[in-house]
Amino acid sequence: MTDEELQKQVESGKHSQQEDSEAYRHVFKALKKEPAFYVSLPFADRVLARIARREEQRDLRWLALGIFLSVIALVVTLALTKTWTIGVFSFISGYPGLIVFGIAFIVLLQWVDRKLIRKRSDEWPV
Repeated sequence: MTDEELQKQVESGKHSQQEDSEAYRHVFKALKKEPAFYVSLPFADRVLARIARREEQRDLRWLALGIFLSVIALVVTLALTKTWTIGVFSFISGYPGLIVFGIAFIVLLQWVDRKLIRKRSDEWPV
């Protein structure tokens, strides 16, 4: 007897004395019972928050790895070329105000992005 035939026989209420028939009866009896556990309402929100936190941690790990490998590449490049001067950027030494402004502007843009733009995008319907 195939599994489908056995299942139909058990569902129709016909009882046979085969071991498989007994097993199907036990399974169907267990499936008819309601589960004995309760899932709280914010369960899905907590799961999604945990997933988002893991993604953020993964992104930070990749960022740290990228910075670390960039520093390694810089040290290897400087060691292979045997030049420890950064003469290419000597033109910047005459513009310290421009460097400070550029760094402050980038930090300000990041702050605006976090406080205003991302907060609004979270409110928009998907």
